Amino acid sequence: MMVSRRATLIVTRGLPGAGKTTRALRWVAEDPEHRARVGTDQIAAMLHPHVLTSDAAYTMHYAEREQLVVNAAIEALLRSGIDVVCDDLFLQAHYLEEVRHLAARCAAHLVIWDMTDVDVEECIARDKQRGGAGGRLIGEPTIRSQHQLLRGHHTSSTCGDRRPEA
Repeated sequence: MMVSRRATLIVTRGLPGAGKTTRALRWVAEDPEHRARVGTDQIAAMLHPHVLTSDAAYTMHYAEREQLVVNAAIEALLRSGIDVVCDDLFLQAHYLEEVRHLAARCAAHLVIWDMTDVDVEECIARDKQRGGAGGRLIGEPTIRSQHQLLRGHHTSSTCGDRRPEA
């Protein structure tokens, strides 16, 4: 397939409950013919549902496998001219570096939707609401732990709703 325009890769950055998936779904719905959403949660459910539905240990092996599939899906979509949003956490700077390299390999615009300013208490409340409605409950201890991780890795140079110079 011949692609005549430069595709866009959007990545979200924020805690569970910050509104990343909600925003991503709305964005895709605005132009579903030319946009797609890729996320680790759906890939994890496909690759190893037993880990998500039981007390089985979640290991780095699973995380690495998920990331391989997510990156492959993003790359295939971008190369076919589809704009992509990935609604993962992207809390640590090294994940942002990996996605920058992926966008560059595909000659795609990279946009970061920074949602790290959503208050942790609001994220916890939204998570409880989602879980109560039958959705995936992350849990307060995990969100607080990720908040501490974010605070340790948060730098203004990796945030913002922006397009870097190509």
